[in-house]
Amino acid sequence: MAKSKMDMADIMKIRPYVEKKKSNGNTYYQLARKAWINGRSERVWSKYLGTAEKIEKVYDEHENCTSLKLKSYEYGRTAALMKIAEELNFVEIVNKHTSKKKMGGLTVGEYMLLVILSRADEPVSKNGISDWFDESFLSLIWSFSHKLNTQNFTNHMEYLTDDVMRKIGDDIGKILVELGLVPTKLYIDMSNVFTYIENGEKLPKKGKSKEKRYDKNIIGIGIATSDENIPILHESYPGNKHDSKVFGEIFMKIVDRLNKINVPCKGIVAVWDKGCNSEENIGMVKDSEMNVVGALRKDQVPELYDIPLDKYDYLYTNKKKHEVKGYRITKEVFGHEYTIVMSYNEGSYKKQSNTYEKKKVKILEELEKIKQSVERVGKGRKKSIKNALIDASKVVRNYEGAFKYDGYEKDSRQVFEYSVDADGEKELRATFGKNPIFTDKHEWDSEKIVKTYNQKDFVEKDFKWLKSTRFICIKPIYLSDDDHIKVHIFLCVAGLVFYRYMMWKLRKQNETLSETKIIDRLEKIRIAVVKKNDGNPKLKYEDMDLDQMRLFSTFELESVLKNVNF
Repeated sequence: MAKSKMDMADIMKIRPYVEKKKSNGNTYYQLARKAWINGRSERVWSKYLGTAEKIEKVYDEHENCTSLKLKSYEYGRTAALMKIAEELNFVEIVNKHTSKKKMGGLTVGEYMLLVILSRADEPVSKNGISDWFDESFLSLIWSFSHKLNTQNFTNHMEYLTDDVMRKIGDDIGKILVELGLVPTKLYIDMSNVFTYIENGEKLPKKGKSKEKRYDKNIIGIGIATSDENIPILHESYPGNKHDSKVFGEIFMKIVDRLNKINVPCKGIVAVWDKGCNSEENIGMVKDSEMNVVGALRKDQVPELYDIPLDKYDYLYTNKKKHEVKGYRITKEVFGHEYTIVMSYNEGSYKKQSNTYEKKKVKILEELEKIKQSVERVGKGRKKSIKNALIDASKVVRNYEGAFKYDGYEKDSRQVFEYSVDADGEKELRATFGKNPIFTDKHEWDSEKIVKTYNQKDFVEKDFKWLKSTRFICIKPIYLSDDDHIKVHIFLCVAGLVFYRYMMWKLRKQNETLSETKIIDRLEKIRIAVVKKNDGNPKLKYEDMDLDQMRLFSTFELESVLKNVNF
């Protein structure tokens, strides 16, 4: 670089030129800039370029780079789900039960698979699937003349009536049974999702939101999951219906599904939470010849909460290293004699105790605010005694026995009093970590009874997956009429079945990665289309680690690209 007193900004404004230089018999080239200084032309800047051969090499490399076109796509997760859909014969089963005439373009089954694949990647609207498709590798293997728009998707969703969805579920259930997934236990649970639907039909209603969105309409969903953690049936229902009322409807459909897939009800153990308990529901289960494992309310076995822990037997230590104990009796409930195991989990005890202590502080703060509002002196609107009692009942919800409160008038003044009920609090603490589990499997030992009940977290995890954008999220629902909402939920649950079957296959091969890590490794498997000049495009997989290579091989993902359209 030549030295100069000129500013670099001014120097760089000067047009450069190429200089030819010789040194030790070699010819090389450099860029230079010159300026008039003190009446003379002086070099103020230079940059070495090299010999003619070096310049040619650099130019060729640049040309190669600029003529190379590359576009990469997420591949692993979508391709794996496509392989699972193929193994479960999803597209063919949907087409079998729908009446669309044969014509060009995507079939009903392909449309529905596209909804599942896009929703598994991100919760896009039906109209947004078109953009998603264009940016996915599916655009390389699927070609069709028509547009992917909302109208086309909703038109094809209308082929999936309640009866058609039931038949599709039956046929997929048969395939799962043929593959060795015969349920011996069924975990039945209800949940709901909130929506932004304001003026819907019968499904979106105000109710007890599991996500505490009491300001939104919710839609109820019931799921029955097998002991291999694969859903065998689901049902959508209005958000204002109580779980125990819906249970009967769902259970009869479970029995019908089992009959259709040639699995006898006799001997299957049905597991559910206390929210679905009723004499009618339990009678229905027993009439089907299934067995029962469930939980009881405190008022059904109050005497068991007074049994000291030193009377409990050690059962096992769970995965979190917490001891689980049990106290066993037989007692008549719901008109029949059952074995009842009062389980005690020290981990649950600590968790519930900590939660209560935090809630206690907030409850007392809220009750004090109510007191201040009721007994307000001077300007400002006082809270009425009636409203104070209503608000207090909401504040102490789930901990009613541990707090006392009352409102009354004295000497023409409103009074609101509250306190912690020491006896009630002691009684409440005695319930922490305990759960009364009942069953008609009298021959089972207490450990098996408790573990079987606790495995209901299978279906609880299913709901978490259906509410997580990490897997296949039901929300948001970009639809308003009930028929389309039911199809949307049906497809999300079908996607959940794909995922669960995928995990089952990997467990059989002793896969050590966790479920979330499996998804993470799969979605990071990417493929690129590489094209140079006017040559033919080529497919290249991005570098994979050992876990990704193993998953790639297990699912034979290379076969998904056998019909690439270039």
